Amino acid sequence: MAPPTIGWTISQWREAQVASTQEEAVKRVIDLVAYFDKSDPAWITIATPEQIKAQFDTLAQSGTVPKDLPLFGVPFAPKDNIDAATFPTTAACPAYLYQPEKDATIVAILKAAGAIVVGKTNLDQFATGLVGARSPYGKTPSAFSDEHVSGGSSAGSGNVVGRGIVPFSLGTDTAGSGRVPAMLNNAIGLKPTRGAFSATGVVPACRTLDCVSIFSMTVPDAQLVFSIAAQYDDEDAYSRPLPSNLLTSFGPKPRFAVPDKPIFYDETKNPVLYAQALEKFADLGVEIVPQDFSVLYKLAACLYEGPWVGERYTVIADLIKTNPEAIDPVVLGIVKQAEKFTAADLFNYEYLRKDLERAIQKQFAGIDGFIVPTAPLNPTFAELAAEPVVVNSRQGTYTNFVNFADMSALAIPAGFRDDGLPFGVTLISGTFNDYALLELAERFLAKSPRRLGNTELYTKPGIDDKILPGIPKAPKTAGTMRLAVVGAHLSGLPLNYQLIELNAKLAFKTTTSADYRLYHLANTTPPKPGLRRIVPGHPELVGEKIELEVYDIPSANFGAFIAQVPPPLAIGSVELENGHWVKGFVCEENGFEGAKDVTKFGGWRGYVEHMKERAPKKPFDTVLVANRGEIAVRIIKTLKKLGIKAIAVFAEPDRFSPHVLNADDAVSLDGETAAETYLRIDKIIAAAKQTDAQAIIPGYGFLSENAEFAETCEKEGIVFVGPSAESIRLLGLKHSAREIATKANVPLVPGSGLLETVEDALAVGEKISYPVMLKSTAGGGGIGLQRCENAEDLKKAYDSVRRLGQSYFNDSGVFLERYVENARHVEVQIFGDGNGNALALGERDCSLQRRNQKVIEETPAPNLPSETRAQMVEAAESLARTMKYKCAGTVEFIYDAARDEFYFLEVNTRLQVEHPVTEMVTGLDLVEWMLLIAANTPPCFDPAKLILTGASVEARLYAENPVKDFLPSPGQLIEVSFPESARVDTWVAKGTEITASFDPLLAKIIVHGKDRADALAKLVDALESTVVSGIVTNIDYLRSIASSELFAAGAVSTRLLDSWKYNAKAVELLAPGSYTTVQDYPGRIKLWHIGVPPSGPMDDYAFRMANTIVGNDSKAPAIECTLVGPSIKFHCDAVISITGGGASPTVDDEPVPMWEPITVLQGQTLGVGKITSGSRSYIGIRGGLDVPEYLGSRSTFALGNMGGYNGRVLKFGDVLYLGQPELKSCSIPAPISVPKAADKTLIPEYPKVWTIGVLSGPHGAPDFFTQKAVDEFLAAEWKVHYNSNRFGVRLIGPKPEWARPDGGEAGLHPSNIHDCVYALGAINFTGDEPVILTCDGPSLGGFVCPVTVAEAEMWKVGQLKPGDMIKFVMITFDDAIALKRAQDLAVATGSGTVIQKPSEKPLENPILYEASETTTIPKVVYRQAGDRFILVEYGENILDIRLSYRVYQLSQLVKERNTAGIVEMSPGVRSVLIQYNGVEVPQSQLIKELLSYESELVLSDNWQVPSRIVRLPLAFEDSATLAAVDRYRETIRNSAPWLPNNVDFLTEVNHLDDRDIIREILYDAKFLVLGLGDVFLGAPCAVPLDPRHRLLGTKYNPSRTFTPNGTVGIGGMYMCIYTMESPGGYQLVGRTIPIWDKLTLGQQDRPWLLDIYDRVEYYPVTEEELAQITAEVNHGRFKIDIEEGVFDYGEYSKWLNEHGEELNEYARKQREGTEEIAKLIQVSNAELQATAADRDDTEDTAIAENAVPVYGEVAGRFWKDLVKVGDVVKKGDGIIVVEAMKTEMVVNAPSAGKVIKIVHRSGDFVEAGDVVAYLEE
Repeated sequence: MAPPTIGWTISQWREAQVASTQEEAVKRVIDLVAYFDKSDPAWITIATPEQIKAQFDTLAQSGTVPKDLPLFGVPFAPKDNIDAATFPTTAACPAYLYQPEKDATIVAILKAAGAIVVGKTNLDQFATGLVGARSPYGKTPSAFSDEHVSGGSSAGSGNVVGRGIVPFSLGTDTAGSGRVPAMLNNAIGLKPTRGAFSATGVVPACRTLDCVSIFSMTVPDAQLVFSIAAQYDDEDAYSRPLPSNLLTSFGPKPRFAVPDKPIFYDETKNPVLYAQALEKFADLGVEIVPQDFSVLYKLAACLYEGPWVGERYTVIADLIKTNPEAIDPVVLGIVKQAEKFTAADLFNYEYLRKDLERAIQKQFAGIDGFIVPTAPLNPTFAELAAEPVVVNSRQGTYTNFVNFADMSALAIPAGFRDDGLPFGVTLISGTFNDYALLELAERFLAKSPRRLGNTELYTKPGIDDKILPGIPKAPKTAGTMRLAVVGAHLSGLPLNYQLIELNAKLAFKTTTSADYRLYHLANTTPPKPGLRRIVPGHPELVGEKIELEVYDIPSANFGAFIAQVPPPLAIGSVELENGHWVKGFVCEENGFEGAKDVTKFGGWRGYVEHMKERAPKKPFDTVLVANRGEIAVRIIKTLKKLGIKAIAVFAEPDRFSPHVLNADDAVSLDGETAAETYLRIDKIIAAAKQTDAQAIIPGYGFLSENAEFAETCEKEGIVFVGPSAESIRLLGLKHSAREIATKANVPLVPGSGLLETVEDALAVGEKISYPVMLKSTAGGGGIGLQRCENAEDLKKAYDSVRRLGQSYFNDSGVFLERYVENARHVEVQIFGDGNGNALALGERDCSLQRRNQKVIEETPAPNLPSETRAQMVEAAESLARTMKYKCAGTVEFIYDAARDEFYFLEVNTRLQVEHPVTEMVTGLDLVEWMLLIAANTPPCFDPAKLILTGASVEARLYAENPVKDFLPSPGQLIEVSFPESARVDTWVAKGTEITASFDPLLAKIIVHGKDRADALAKLVDALESTVVSGIVTNIDYLRSIASSELFAAGAVSTRLLDSWKYNAKAVELLAPGSYTTVQDYPGRIKLWHIGVPPSGPMDDYAFRMANTIVGNDSKAPAIECTLVGPSIKFHCDAVISITGGGASPTVDDEPVPMWEPITVLQGQTLGVGKITSGSRSYIGIRGGLDVPEYLGSRSTFALGNMGGYNGRVLKFGDVLYLGQPELKSCSIPAPISVPKAADKTLIPEYPKVWTIGVLSGPHGAPDFFTQKAVDEFLAAEWKVHYNSNRFGVRLIGPKPEWARPDGGEAGLHPSNIHDCVYALGAINFTGDEPVILTCDGPSLGGFVCPVTVAEAEMWKVGQLKPGDMIKFVMITFDDAIALKRAQDLAVATGSGTVIQKPSEKPLENPILYEASETTTIPKVVYRQAGDRFILVEYGENILDIRLSYRVYQLSQLVKERNTAGIVEMSPGVRSVLIQYNGVEVPQSQLIKELLSYESELVLSDNWQVPSRIVRLPLAFEDSATLAAVDRYRETIRNSAPWLPNNVDFLTEVNHLDDRDIIREILYDAKFLVLGLGDVFLGAPCAVPLDPRHRLLGTKYNPSRTFTPNGTVGIGGMYMCIYTMESPGGYQLVGRTIPIWDKLTLGQQDRPWLLDIYDRVEYYPVTEEELAQITAEVNHGRFKIDIEEGVFDYGEYSKWLNEHGEELNEYARKQREGTEEIAKLIQVSNAELQATAADRDDTEDTAIAENAVPVYGEVAGRFWKDLVKVGDVVKKGDGIIVVEAMKTEMVVNAPSAGKVIKIVHRSGDFVEAGDVVAYLEE
């Protein structure tokens, strides 16, 4: 007899159990289990009474009150691929059986909530199937019929719920197994968002897709179990925490897509029930949207047709090999398909999956979800046996795609067929919309009684399917703000992405209160809504409810969102339906002028849908855009709007241009130039045919007015979107155009027809009176046009113009016209339908032209009498009607304002560049009109319906340099920002490469105002807000015109700009000097930890004083000059100062003083000249230099190609604009004080012998140096080496005495240590030679530093030049801080003195703190590193990853506690460099604070850190890598152990049998990143985790001059990726993609790719594949494979211990190799040492004071000299050749003279600005 509990829900079970004693509760469950039949195929294992009692006992012992638990005593059944302690797990395969040690995480969670496991349910073996018949434990039938399947693979779990045996069960769902059984058993099936439930303890099917699922009888039961089970599990790599603000409702009117052609495979009963279900949803307010589901079906097909079946294979691979007979044959056949797939297949299918996923997102944007049949069929076992694979496949029609697309799903009952079998539908939505699906299910199910499973029980309406209140709990909204949106920001609409990008989450959907109306604002493109509150009692308007959505947006991002809101929209307060008020979109009252009331549509979405319905049928299916740049982008927008497939064509430079990326398809035209591509008719036609394009739209330029092209299109059966070839030809020839105009009674300029002879021309000239214009009939663009003042001019010009016409246009015909003084160019936009109907859309004034090219256009034309305007319009329409013109055209007129007459000029038979101004005042889309007319479905031409509102102006932004006569200005755009308040038609963005091959138009900036004054004000504002950096543009020129009184008055003419006086606020480099850069102070700080040097001024004191003298803010950029200063022409008046090293500056060759304000007038030239004392001077210009900020600074780091002026030293012809703080676009701070000369006491001396104060440390005696060595260092006078620059100042002096024989594990030389971060000013011993590390120097390296220059003394280092002498004196920390304070005070106040020689103090111990190693802490040493750095070292000088974790812990504590004074923490391998503000916090106080942190840190083997796996492509030994090695052999050193091949060298010294082992190691190894910036820009210092992958080796000596970007190098145990083209020393093995994304074009919001503790893995690609990927990376189009995760040192340590013996043996062999390689390197370097032995002698050669230095202009290796000492040379003769970046660069003589010294030798490294030779004049 069945127990009374059959059919009970969770609430009924819990109510009974809570009301019972413990014994009664236990008995009730035991009685239930006693009812189970062991032969029931739904079960694999049934619980024993003992197992049930044990579970109750555990609850009683848990410390909680069991009866308070939400599932107390409620029985449930997990599927038998889910572990439950004490129950075996079989996955329906007896041979696979195992006894789990513990519960699966989800089972443990449910049991902890009080639930009792009563058995394990049957399934399709290894969860492979949707039928429930693939199990040796029996075939589970439907709860309704023994002949019908239960559905699988969760057959048993669905069955036992459908029969009411348990109130809920667990299944798993990869492809539908949690949903199909729900339908076939009349149950609820909740398939959660992937990762919402832990899968720990679940036998995987496809681990990347698997979900544990819930079967229940009611909606609230599914809701309750979901709320309990959805917990994040850090042991499950695929687990995901639920967001804090979960969507709980789709609102009153959700939009759900349904298949437009549902697939039921000839089944007839289920379609009826499906249609009824959809009707019911529609009655509930759900908008049903039929859609083509093809893309979903394609995605679904990937599951079993693609390599994901390989995931199933990995689970049972051993069983397949050892016992395949144990596996169900159908399952085995499916799984073994994995063997046919390759790794390449996996990536190809993954790319396909992502493409389909993106296509789904696009197609279903604005859709809340899908309503689909849960399964199309109710199959019988007999039908299944006949076609087992086919039936199974069909059952997954509506399920297989869901997990692939990362969606949530809920299967619900939807009635019964007439044969008594159940049917169901599935609700599907986005990620984490599970609760919202439950709420929608409640609305569908709760109102009517329904049968529970196959029991005799029915639900009570409004009760049993009513979702539980308070689940989920209300989100914590701290740190967020609520924002209501009503327009294009609604989900699925075009601007919703702006919310998503700012991490906003949809909170709920609702409506406003009934007090609002909604409007479509006039003249807004794209259309914008305005929400208007109607006060109750309003005399005319009554409010209604308007659809809206409420989002939670992070408070920190709210300001960024508001900044995107254009006027007249604003953020105000909006009342919701429930009476609550939230922030939301409102509209300023003036915005409603001319607006359309759209309230009746209920909301903006409804209005948009209405407009779509009203829109005419799209004129074409596919259109090819035969153009590029902004017009192609503009046209594609319209094609997208109309739903037309857009085809782009492109030249190779445009491969990644927006028009290509925005198009639906793109075809390469296989060429570089316009002539090879866009002008090739044959290629355009071929592209159209290839893509089945029905029409071609040409835009403007290129082939747009080519009659042959139009004819060819017609011949090929392709519609040409434009006028007929005949119209183009007739109107293209000026004489025939004039004839047509005459027929149409259009006024003509008095003139002639075609002239036969010069005599004819002279006669006509006399008749119409001079001046006249002689024109070529086929001319255009200003070519073939000559003004003649008299008959003599006409005689001279006649033959010339004829020749030009013949040469350019193959037509020598000419004619004459009267020349109109102060003529205006006014044009009328016309459209014709080809049948004699024409309509003019108003006129445009295009008079502002430069060299006959338009600059600013506007409509309506200013100061044009209305009667004249009407006559122009009528004339234009008459012309179009006369010739039955078709499509868009422009009739151009000359307007003579003095006579108030207009004359026909020409017709442009195409769309004009300036067409947007017409669109702004008409609200029309002219491209759409062109398409409609081309398709012979013209729009309405009724002039009465044409409404022109307001005024519009357009300014053309060009890549032209107005300071240099508008020369083209190619280059890469590094910053682009356009105002939101304007319409901007553009094709450029940050990163766009502008070439000189195409038109220089970058953008059109278009505004609309209520009248001309309003429009002009908006234009000025828009231009002032526009920022384009990286090239020079005409933006400043446009600003000067737009803001002028002449333009405001409308006093324009076609010749106005010819005499326009443009005063550029700019300077121009006439001579660049030897190494001139833009810098700012303090430079690029807080990025030292990733290898970005601060740059900034080398002498920050002189730099800051230069700004102080002219009154600038301290952050203003200024110019640094090195050794020889520049010559600079000023294009505006300016106040400047020159400080720093002594020079003899002049203005227009007149001497001017240094250290004083100097007024330079417009047109004057500043010459700085040779710097005779010191090495650097600084030019401060009041207002600063307007260069873009990069990573927080405007300083130049030339090697890294960043900052300053285009990331480089200044060159001849560079134009630098000055700061204009009055502009919105200018972020340069305004001056803060009046100019004032520096006190004489503040002007330093620049001697030849310097005294520089240093502090001891970080590395000193006796651990690294002997005490004698330190004493000798301080006693010696050090000479500055010729090879000194911004990277470091190299010193010549005594060699040190070392306290140790070598660097141990860190290297062969005693100067070697494991990589640590250097302090600025540290004196770094690279071997035996010291270098002072300066502001462009390396951050991370492996050499010791005994002393560090005090910060306030670094200005002296910046003034050192070759040959100077230095005496270092020891000072204390307190001395250094006092010097710093005095220097800062002097700069700030302009008073004080310069301390040339600080007082010497006794040598201090650099060790500030030291603690010995204990069992819980490693050895700890705090080392002083100057007055602003402390180097903290842990452990001994060996690689121990645990030490890097301690560095991480300390850094985290500093960050969490916001430790006062600390500027930056920069980690090394076993150390961290702490930069701090010693003025703000004393050193001793900071040490005390840090040591308190140390006491909290414990050395442990059990720790985890965030660690991403970053998978990168690697081309092993590609040609670029091998070429870099070959180049080294040719130019630097032709014999070395690592030559001729680095991989062979590594193979040899590591005693490997085959060089392919190196390749295998690279692809097998997992490299753990332990430091960044090796040496610059985020380059990783990474070590293989497997010690067997750590290779012996050495670095190049000397280093290479060139290493390609992306090259992978091996240096001993470390791996590095070069992040820029640079010198280097690692052994080169291959190349990967660039990992420094300078402009952040890729997937991360920062330039550097890697973080410390990331794990880098490489996968193989060919060189060709890498080239393609690299191109995509450089354009931000490649998504790097990055997997979030953790690095578990405990697991790693366990692995090391398990392989200890093997690893120790490997280490032993490697130690033997270390000695071997040491000998090898020692022998190989003997030659180098011999050749360098006499260098010191040559250094001492005396150089006369008047000697002329010759400076290198680029960084590279000295290759060869072209002259010898004693040779006499002329100015410009070659002196030496430097090999730089694979190119030989000749350094030329700056003047005539005799060569007295060649400074370098072959192989020496030469920096830009280094002296390479001396001449005697």
